[in-house]
Amino acid sequence: MSTIFTIIFAFLLIFTTILLFRKLLFEESKVSTWILHTLDNTFIVWSVSLFCYTVIFGKTTALLASLSRSLYLFVSLFLTVVFLLVIAYVQSDKSTLPITLEKKKYMKKTKAAKFLIGFYAAIIFLSLLLYTSSAWLINVFGPVSIDQLLYTMQTLSGTNTDQVFTFIDKPLIISGVSTYLFVRLVHFFSSYTLRFGRTTGKREVGKERKWVKKFLVPAAVFTLFAGSVLLSINNVGFAQIKLYFEKSALFEKEYVDAKDVSITFPEQKRNLIYIFVESLEGSYTSTERGGTQEHDLLEELTELIDEGGINFSNTDQVGGAYQVPGTDYTAAGIVSQTSGVPLKAPTSDKNNFGDQDSYSDGESFLPGITSLGDILNEQGYNQTFVMGSDASFGGRRTYLEQHGNYNILDYPKSIELGLLPVGYAKWWGFEDEKLFTFAKDEATKLSEQGAPFNLTMLTADTHFPDGFVENKPTPYDSQYANVISYTSKQVADFVNWCKEQPFYENTTIVITGDHLTMDQKFTEEYLNGYARTIFNLYVNSPIEAEESRRTNREFASFDLFPTTLASLGANILGERLGIGTNLFSDRETVVETNTLQSVRDQLSQQSDFYNDHILNFDPNDYKSKKEAENSSTSSAESSEATEEVSAEANKAEEASSESVVETNETTVTDGAIN
Repeated sequence: MSTIFTIIFAFLLIFTTILLFRKLLFEESKVSTWILHTLDNTFIVWSVSLFCYTVIFGKTTALLASLSRSLYLFVSLFLTVVFLLVIAYVQSDKSTLPITLEKKKYMKKTKAAKFLIGFYAAIIFLSLLLYTSSAWLINVFGPVSIDQLLYTMQTLSGTNTDQVFTFIDKPLIISGVSTYLFVRLVHFFSSYTLRFGRTTGKREVGKERKWVKKFLVPAAVFTLFAGSVLLSINNVGFAQIKLYFEKSALFEKEYVDAKDVSITFPEQKRNLIYIFVESLEGSYTSTERGGTQEHDLLEELTELIDEGGINFSNTDQVGGAYQVPGTDYTAAGIVSQTSGVPLKAPTSDKNNFGDQDSYSDGESFLPGITSLGDILNEQGYNQTFVMGSDASFGGRRTYLEQHGNYNILDYPKSIELGLLPVGYAKWWGFEDEKLFTFAKDEATKLSEQGAPFNLTMLTADTHFPDGFVENKPTPYDSQYANVISYTSKQVADFVNWCKEQPFYENTTIVITGDHLTMDQKFTEEYLNGYARTIFNLYVNSPIEAEESRRTNREFASFDLFPTTLASLGANILGERLGIGTNLFSDRETVVETNTLQSVRDQLSQQSDFYNDHILNFDPNDYKSKKEAENSSTSSAESSEATEEVSAEANKAEEASSESVVETNETTVTDGAIN
C-alpha cells in the first residue's frame, strides 16, 4: 500500500511542479503539445526519482516501511517540500545557469534511423534486464543453480505475487526507465545542441569529429551488452555455468530403479505423517546444540529428539542433510525426498513440469521415477497432501496427481470446499495456523477409513523474506527468528496432538525442511565457516538407529526417500532407491562413497541417463527393454544350466568309467588271491 501511495503522490507532485515551473522545459506553443511534453517530462522526472529511490536509497525503504503511516506521510511531505524549493530556486530569476540550448535545423528521421534507435533500445533493455535480474536473483534468493532458475521460469503458475512485485519494482522498472531515458536523450540531442558556458557565436564541429559521433552510440550500446552478459555470468558464477554444459555419469553409476527393487511391507502397515517445514535448518538451534543461534529457536523440536526422536546428523549434535543441486527449492525438495532423485530442468519439449507451464502436455512429470506416493498407493494407502499455497506453483499439483494420486487440499481447494471465505488471502494463501487445523481434521478422517494413510503437509510461514509473523509472539529482535520459533512450537503441538489419537501407536511422523532458507538477511552472519543442513526428525519409528548410523553422516535429502520407507517397517532389498540410501542401514550413501563437492559438481552437470530414463521415460520402451533383458537373462541362465547338466553328465560318465575299472581291477585281484 505504501508503494502505491508513493507512486500516485510522486506523480501528482511532479506534474504540479512542472505546471508551475516551465523555464527549462522548452515546450512548444500549442497547448496540446505542451501538455504531452509535460506528461513526458513528468514521467522522466518520476522515473529518475524512482530509480534513485529503489537503487541508491534501497536500504532506506526498509526503514520507511517500518514507520507508522502518519510518520511515513510526514517524511514524504518533508522530502517533497525540499524538492519543490530546490526546483523553485533553479527556475527563479535569482538562479542563472550558464547553459545555451540551440535547436538544430529540422531534419526528418528516416525509417532506417528509427529502426536503429528501436534496435539499440531493445538491446539496452535486454542487457539491463539481464544484469539487474541476475543481481536481484542473487540478492533475494542467494546462490541459485541454473536448473533452479530454468525450472522456476517454466512453472510460475500460482506464485506469490509479492515476489512478482519485487521483480517489477527493481529489475523491470530500472531496465525500462533506463531504456526510455536512452531514447529520450537520443531524441533530445538529435534536436538540440546543449552548450555549457558563455558563447559569443556558433561553433562548427570539425569533420574529423563527426565519425566519432556516428559510431559513439552503437559502440556504447554493444559495450553495455557485453558488459551486462559478463557481469551476469559473474553473478551466477563462471564455474557453475561451465559445469552446466559438462556431462556427468553419476546416475549411470549410482541410480537404482525402484521399479526393479523388492520392497516388503509388514503385515500391519503403518501410517505416515510427513511434515515439510518451509526452510527448516539445523542451524536454527543454539550453538550448544550444534546450531548458530544464541537461543534454541527449535526448542520444542529438539525436545522431541531428547524424548527419543531420531535426527540423522552430519555432526555429533543436531544436524541434517547437505543441500545439493536439484534439492534447493520447494518443488525440488519434495521430489528429492519422495523419489530419491534431484529435480533437474528439462532440456526438450517432451517433458511436463506442471500445469500451465511452457512444457506442459498434461501427461508426464518425471515419468521415469517411482515415488513414495506411487509405492504407498500400490500398497493401498489413502493419501492427502495439505498446503497453504496453490499446488500449481512449481508443478507440484502435476507431480502429486501423477505420482501417488494424492487428494490435494491447497489454497484454492479450501475456498472451493467452503473452509475459507471467498477472497480470503494470507501470505501464500492461508497461514500455518489454519494448515494444522485442517491437517487434524484430515488425519481424523483418514484414520477412520479402515486403510493405512499418508498425510503429507507443507508449511509456509517461514518462507522468506522474513516470514509471516501475524498473531505470533515476538520474544526476539528478528522477525524471522520469531516466526521460526513459533513454527517449532506449532509443529511440536501437532505431534503432541497426534500422540493423543488412537492412530498414533501405528504411525510414523517425519519432520523435515524442504530446503535451506533463502532469507539472505538472516543467514548473512553465518554463511561462511558453518555447514548449513536441512533438519530432519523421525518420531515413533518402529526401528532404531545405532549411534554410529545417526551421527557424523554425510548425506543429502534424496536419502530420506528409502529412509522414510524403512521407518514404516518396510524392508528394501539392497537398501538403495534412486540415488538415495536407507540411513537406518549400514550401507554408505552416495555422498559418503564419493565426496560432497564431487556430488554437487556432478549434479550441476547434464546427465544423458537422467534425460533418457527419468525425464523422457517411455513405459512401452522400458517394458520391451526389460523383457529383452529378462529373455537374455533366461537364455543365459538356460545356457548355464545346460552347461552345468553337461558337466554333471560328463562327471557321472567319468565316475562310471572309473567305477568299472576299479571293479575289474578288484575282480582280477580277487581272482588272483583266490
